[in-house]
Amino acid sequence: MNEYVFEMQLVAAVRVHAVDENVALKVVSSVLGSPGTEEIRIVNEKNAALGSNALVTEVDFSVGNSPKLLKAGNRKSRLRR
Repeated sequence: MNEYVFEMQLVAAVRVHAVDENVALKVVSSVLGSPGTEEIRIVNEKNAALGSNALVTEVDFSVGNSPKLLKAGNRKSRLRR
């Protein structure tokens, strides 16, 4: 099998309940890590069951910019894509 590497942009909206914005901001990056071997294994099993003859071997994420606050309490900013 051949190996192919793709790069794509990812937009994530992370909802956090915290006492204030600073505390919430500190935990945002913790959920944006690359999937582990177990998550990749599950995806590969699902793809195989659907008949896809492809195997995901690695996924790396990098955060390219600082988190942007979209909503605070009852205030809500518009999500831009």
